[in-house]
Amino acid sequence: MKNWQKWAMAFGGGVARAAALALAAVGQLRGGEALALAQGTIYVDVAATGANDGSSWEDAYTTLQPALDEAVAGDEIWVAAGTYKPTYLSDPSEPRSVTFQMKNGVALYGGFDPSVGDTEFEDRDWTSNETILSGEVGSPGPADNAYHVFYHPPELALDDTAVLDGFTITAGNANAATPYDRGGGMYNNGSSPAVVHCTFAGNSADNGGGMANYNASPVVTDCIFAENSVHQDSGGGMFNDHSSPSISRCTFAGNEAPDGAGMYNTESSPTVVNCTFTGNSGEVGAGLMNYDNVVAVVTNCTFSGNLASLYAGGIFNGHYNQPSTLIATNCILWGDTGGEIWHTQGSTQQVSYSDVEGTVVYPGQHNIKVDPQFQDPGGADFHLLPASPCIDTGTNGAASLPATDFEGDARIWDGDADGTATADMGIDEFIITTLVVTYAGNGSGHVSLDPPGGVYEYGTVVTLTATADPGSSFAGWSGDAVGTTNPITLTMDTDKQVTATFMTYRVYLPMVVRDAP
Repeated sequence: MKNWQKWAMAFGGGVARAAALALAAVGQLRGGEALALAQGTIYVDVAATGANDGSSWEDAYTTLQPALDEAVAGDEIWVAAGTYKPTYLSDPSEPRSVTFQMKNGVALYGGFDPSVGDTEFEDRDWTSNETILSGEVGSPGPADNAYHVFYHPPELALDDTAVLDGFTITAGNANAATPYDRGGGMYNNGSSPAVVHCTFAGNSADNGGGMANYNASPVVTDCIFAENSVHQDSGGGMFNDHSSPSISRCTFAGNEAPDGAGMYNTESSPTVVNCTFTGNSGEVGAGLMNYDNVVAVVTNCTFSGNLASLYAGGIFNGHYNQPSTLIATNCILWGDTGGEIWHTQGSTQQVSYSDVEGTVVYPGQHNIKVDPQFQDPGGADFHLLPASPCIDTGTNGAASLPATDFEGDARIWDGDADGTATADMGIDEFIITTLVVTYAGNGSGHVSLDPPGGVYEYGTVVTLTATADPGSSFAGWSGDAVGTTNPITLTMDTDKQVTATFMTYRVYLPMVVRDAP
């Protein structure tokens, strides 16, 4: 297992639970402009042995570039599990300029595997059927790797009809002069694609190891930026320069850079929602760094386990001559090394309804400094325990408040059962569900619950066992459980009601009638 894959495994549960919602969002993309212009599907499978013309899984292209060359607006490119390397030279005089380039109106989908029957869109599994786009194009080792696995220069002018969904982007190495110094995984220069369900891992650059954006506003959703690094400057996971990316339900983990190991912003206005920053390390702003003239909106994010050797394991905000503004709401910053939030003179920190570790409560409305009680922070499990002080202590009025949490659960929920639904702090919304058992029939008996209680955290599996009283028998379940299986299990993903039916039974004894003597 590659080192960065531990992060994908750690956050795999959240990704899986968010998948249905995210797929619905992608379905909207597929059902909008792209579908209106629909031309067809082009197939790519490195293991295909047919005609290799892209017309079916049997006859799929074995490399990605021919499919990109063929695609026109409205097409979808379906790519099977395997490793694919770029061959298009953005600069014919520079061998390391080989790269992939997306197109407006064209959606690329990974996660298929015809060898196991995963051939339809609903069969996609981008975790099990890993579809890798790799910059490892030369000799083993990064020295002669592609500068950018994806390079989108201004003339492409990509918008969010250019969709990349379900891929692992790795081994880009942007370590040369401009424009080859940023965005080892993806460099968006004047282009703003939609990137969904992708993992950027093991990429490097002078700036923006995983992704770099310049004059760009990409929409990045349900992605993982892990174990990316920069050679000398900023933004191990992501680097934003004069850009306004929208980033939601993403994880920045194990990235390295002197400044802004997770994310670095300069002259930018990022919106960062439901994102996790953990295990990132550097000198300043290990989780996130806003350098100069930045307005960063950070909502329902969790920062924990990051390490800054100088200042701010969590967030560093501002530059001495060009201050920045941080608007952080419903966030948790706890367990970072080097302090949670540092800022320069003149910068603005609008931090509210957040749990920030420190010697005093961080200035701002309704902030607290109490252990958030994560499930397992050492294992990167930042779900809230039932007694967490962060449950129902956020605000429903946060800027860019998401409709769901990091794994697709409803964001505004009455987690403390006080009759008022209020957003939690951090990436997780603690959801309780209620199981009500009623009885029917002319018999009697009882139903036991394991775990007991009838009130459960979202996702709890409950076993119901029906036991009939003497003279009665269990006849079956109805409501949210049906049939006669006993015991039966339910997954508590919403409030549920179950009826157990018990019936009396009669014992008939034979009667012998004899004549009187």
